[in-house]
Amino acid sequence: MRHRRAFTLIELLVVIAIIAVLIALLLPAVQAAREAARRSQCVNNLKQMGLALHNYESIHSAFPPPKIYSGSCNRSNGGVGYVLNTSGFVLLLPQLEQQAMANAYNFSQASSGSAWQASVTDGSGPGNTILRGNPIVNTTVVGALISVFACPSDNPPQVMNEAGTGAYARSEARRSNYLFITGIYTDYDCPGGLKLGVPAPAYAAAFYTDNSTTISQIQDGLSNTAMIGESRQEHTATQYGPYWGSGPHTSVHGRIIPAGASTAAIDYLPNAPASALSGVASNPRKLGYAWVLSSQHSGGLNMQMGDGSVRFIKNTVSLTTWGAISTIKGGEIISSDSL
Repeated sequence: MRHRRAFTLIELLVVIAIIAVLIALLLPAVQAAREAARRSQCVNNLKQMGLALHNYESIHSAFPPPKIYSGSCNRSNGGVGYVLNTSGFVLLLPQLEQQAMANAYNFSQASSGSAWQASVTDGSGPGNTILRGNPIVNTTVVGALISVFACPSDNPPQVMNEAGTGAYARSEARRSNYLFITGIYTDYDCPGGLKLGVPAPAYAAAFYTDNSTTISQIQDGLSNTAMIGESRQEHTATQYGPYWGSGPHTSVHGRIIPAGASTAAIDYLPNAPASALSGVASNPRKLGYAWVLSSQHSGGLNMQMGDGSVRFIKNTVSLTTWGAISTIKGGEIISSDSL
C-alpha cells in the first residue's frame, strides 16, 4: 500500500508566506474601497443638506441663521435679554425629512444650558446668562443620532454632557461632523452683519449668528461660495463640538479667515493646524474648538457650495483661494483647478 506524502515544514511555511503576501496586497485595496464608500456617503450627506438649504430658502426667502440667540450680545448692540441657542441645523429638519423631530423640538426652550458669563444677570451686560425655559426639554431631539449629520469616516457621534455653567454647558447633546461656513465670525460675534436688506460687510460669509442671508446678497455666485463644510469631532474633551442640534459655544460655526483679514488666517486652512491634536501646533485649541474645517479623509475635506454641488478641497489649497470661497461679495476669481 502506497503512503501519501505529507507537506514538509518548508512547504508549509512557503504556503503561509504566500497567503500573507496576498493578504498584504489585498488589504490596502479593501481599506481604500471602504473609505471610498464612506467618503461617497459623506458627499451624499452634504448634497442632502444643500438641497435642504435651498428648500428652506424657497419657503422663507432666505437661508437659515447658523444659530439663534446665542447670548453673546446684549440688547444694546443687537442681542436679546435671554439665551435660546437654537441651531440652524434644527431649522433644516423639515427639509431633511425629519418633520417628526422638528415637531418634537420646543423652540421656546433653550437647546442647552450654555450661556455667556456676564457681570450682571439681567441681560444688560457684555453677554447674557439668562436661559429661556428649560434646556432639558429638548434633550430627546438634540441627543438623537441623525445619519445625515454624521460622516462615516469619523467615529460614530456620541452624546456628550458638560456640567456647570458658562459657554460650554450642555446636556445629552449629540456630536456631528458638519459646520456652517461663517467666515471670520464665530459665536463670539454680535449680530448686525447680514440682516435682511443690509449690505454685507467686508469678508462676510453666507452665515452669521442671528442673521439670514438672501441669494441676492451672495454676489460672488452660489457656485463660488462655501456653505457647509466638514469638521471632525473633538475626541479629547467634552467642551468642544461640533454639535448639530445643541447650539452652545463651538457647536456650528466653521471659521475661514481670508488672508487680508487677519494674521491668524493660516491657522484656519483645511485640517490646520495639522498637528493640533498632538499638541505641537501654534494654536492647538483651534482645531479642538471645531472652528477649523477638517475631516478624517486623506488629503482634504468635502465642502458643500451654494449651488448644491460638493467639492473636495485639498489640504494644499492656497490661503487666497480658501479665503475667497468663504466670502459672498469679495469679487475674487476662483479657478476650479485651484481647489
